[in-house]
Amino acid sequence: MKNIKRKALSLLLAGCLIITGTGCNGGDTENPEESTDEQEYVTVTDENGAPVTNEEGDVVTSILSEVPQEKELKVGFIYAGTAGGDSASEIFEAARYEIERSLDNAHTCYVENVLVSQFADATAALVEAGCNVIVSTSNRFSNVISEEASANREVHFISFGGNKAAGNLSCFQGEMYKGSYVCGLAAAFNSDSNILGVVADSSVMSVYNIVDGFIQGTKELNDKTYPDIRLNWAWGFSDEENKAAIDDLVAQGCDVIFTATYSEYAVSYCEEIGVKVIGLAHDMPELAPTQYLTGCYYYLSIFLIDQLRNVRYNMGKTPAVYMGGVKEKAIRLIDFNENCREGTKEICDVLYQLAFEEKTLIFTGEVKDTNGNVKIEKGATLNTEQIINIDWLAENVSVEGDFASPQLDPVEGSLTVRE
Repeated sequence: MKNIKRKALSLLLAGCLIITGTGCNGGDTENPEESTDEQEYVTVTDENGAPVTNEEGDVVTSILSEVPQEKELKVGFIYAGTAGGDSASEIFEAARYEIERSLDNAHTCYVENVLVSQFADATAALVEAGCNVIVSTSNRFSNVISEEASANREVHFISFGGNKAAGNLSCFQGEMYKGSYVCGLAAAFNSDSNILGVVADSSVMSVYNIVDGFIQGTKELNDKTYPDIRLNWAWGFSDEENKAAIDDLVAQGCDVIFTATYSEYAVSYCEEIGVKVIGLAHDMPELAPTQYLTGCYYYLSIFLIDQLRNVRYNMGKTPAVYMGGVKEKAIRLIDFNENCREGTKEICDVLYQLAFEEKTLIFTGEVKDTNGNVKIEKGATLNTEQIINIDWLAENVSVEGDFASPQLDPVEGSLTVRE
């Protein structure tokens, strides 16, 4: 009986319970008006609002105190850079707004410019500010967050990146390589020189599988043969490095640039110099209205709000590593620019639909790396864990330069909690 009650009580708590006042309606007390029991009871209902009955057909009731109370949420976000300072943090800021808009009594705050060495102090500042949920917005923190989760059991942690889920730690990533796979086909189809450029930031989570997904998509155009693809490394936060990396690729004949970085400047700079661009940004049409082709980005609100509801109602779901993809709409594709070559949308829609239906075998062999080593045997397909751990670049991409300068003296953030 207890199990029946608890199962039903976890379903749609708001609006599914019919409060009957003092006394009980149904259950073991035959005459509630004469009962001396001062406890308040409710009739337990299912997800359709119908009363739940036991094996004997009696209506199940529950003491009102057993109904889980709606937990007030204060959610703190920890940023490695400036809040809203790049494409990734802008998406988190949009998720922050969505949390406050869609969840009653949910408040958010944030700490920005946090170094890995400051993560514990940032956590302490947010806990002191009353946060009972903390969201790490960078995979740079994926190793240190587990320590803080162990030290703060009363707080629920959500990590963007990592795979060490625990009792109060949930991790989430996204199958961005499925989005970049479609983008690769769009890039190849819209290139006149058949020379494509990639600017990549090594700090971007799963950047290797994102770039490799793009590479695999480019070969879908010409009977499994690759175009000429050239790559430069640059930190996303450095405009000068991104400018130099793009200029170098354009000078080599690249007429489409894929920005595997969260740098908004890299996208807008391509617009400035008149080069077609695809990027990891939800606002591609604003950054490069005439030169963008398409783009892919994370939609974080789906997972975050679902996890916050679990915390709010103490639903007891075991945290896990969530890998949202195209089908779950956690990875989204930007609408194709009207300036794309005629037929772009039609051929890319076919590939997108296969990704949506999870029928794409993006990492199926034989695939070699840039050194000619076989990384995926002929006929073999990588599983999700293997894809997450890709640390190599696929064949036919040449690494032209590393414009990412060493960060010798990082500046510590003030750890000010901001609303």
